[in-house]
Amino acid sequence: MKCLHCQEEIVAGDPILPFNNGEVAMHRACGLRSIIGSVAHQMKTCSCFVCGSSDGDPEGMTRREAAEAALSLWETTARLRRTAREEEEA
Repeated sequence: MKCLHCQEEIVAGDPILPFNNGEVAMHRACGLRSIIGSVAHQMKTCSCFVCGSSDGDPEGMTRREAAEAALSLWETTARLRRTAREEEEA
C-alpha cells in the first residue's frame, strides 16, 4: 500500500494513520503534516502569511522527508511552549 501523501510504500513497522477501515493510509508524519502544515507554514514564511511567497517544503527533500521535518519542528516547538508554560506556573 502506498501513502496517500508521499506515494512511498508503507512497510511493516512504519507508523501510519489508517483511513476508510484501513483500505488507505498515510505515514504518521505525512498525515500530521496535512494538519500542522509545512515547515514554511509553521515559520510563517509561506504564501499564507507572506504575499507572493514561494516558500514550500525544504528544497531537496522528498515529500516524506519534508513531512518528517515539519513534524519534528512542530514537536520541538510544542516542547518549548510546554517548558515555558511550566516555568511561568512555577
